[in-house]
Amino acid sequence: TKRSFSGNATEKFTIPVPGLVDNAAQGVRRGKFTMQGSDIVNVFAPVLREIIALVKGQISSTKRDVKAVLLVGGFGQSAYLRNSLRAALGPSTAVLAPPNGWTAVVRGALMKGLADGAPNLTRVTVDSRSARKHYGADSRVNYDKRIHEKSR
Repeated sequence: TKRSFSGNATEKFTIPVPGLVDNAAQGVRRGKFTMQGSDIVNVFAPVLREIIALVKGQISSTKRDVKAVLLVGGFGQSAYLRNSLRAALGPSTAVLAPPNGWTAVVRGALMKGLADGAPNLTRVTVDSRSARKHYGADSRVNYDKRIHEKSR
């Protein structure tokens, strides 16, 4: 629901809840719970307010012109979150979510774990860590005359 909800209060959403007994009054039928879009708006409202405040605070603290905000993680793929941020930040700041952004955290953790286990197989290395708002990575591949052209 986090990723698929668009903000439409008239939509209905069905969420699997295996193990719960049927209860028509609470919207549970055949192991599925049905929610109204308006209920989801109410659930997400305090979270969206906090996210918008945090993003605005981060943008403000840069004391620079921020052209884009990149969203990753599960909720970062939500059209509702993107649209809410776009409305809050205005047209001068793009709000972007890469196609596989919902897996960014787990992919980063996997890369870190694999790099720790076999550092000689790592293609990307982080030489140093910087403040939260400054990221960098060093990437290099050792030259192999069998696969690399001499002209490069």
